[in-house]
Amino acid sequence: MVAIGRAASTFLSWTTPQGIQTPLELSQRPEGRFTICKRDISPGDDLLSIPLSSCLKSDSLENLAEKLAHEKNRGSKSKFAPYIEFLPTLEGDEASGRPALSHLPRFWKGKRLDLVLDGGQLDARMRRDERPDIDQWALACVDSRALICKTDA
Repeated sequence: MVAIGRAASTFLSWTTPQGIQTPLELSQRPEGRFTICKRDISPGDDLLSIPLSSCLKSDSLENLAEKLAHEKNRGSKSKFAPYIEFLPTLEGDEASGRPALSHLPRFWKGKRLDLVLDGGQLDARMRRDERPDIDQWALACVDSRALICKTDA
């Protein structure tokens, strides 16, 4: 195991005042982050509880990506700064323990991309992801992490 990085420690410190609750613990290995549960859980137990006030919300993934990019640009003034600093970067940041998004097909180039393009679903997804009007880092984060939920509100 590898000690969790600075960004992860800051993020974990941020979760409690935000009302985020989980029995899961964050761990890290050289190949990436993961969660473990060190206590028994039963069917129906909550594994993660996040108040909506602690979430970035929007009506579409594109708008959510725009909100995420806006909050990132606000830097330390953003309520979500510890979360944003915990997200992967485009190229990764080994010093802070932040993984790279460059492993996602949307960022592949040349021969690597040619090996997998088949004219099918991946091609269609890659074309959909070609959105120069949206911050590519934010769109990749949203596409790979967003949860869609219905609320009564």
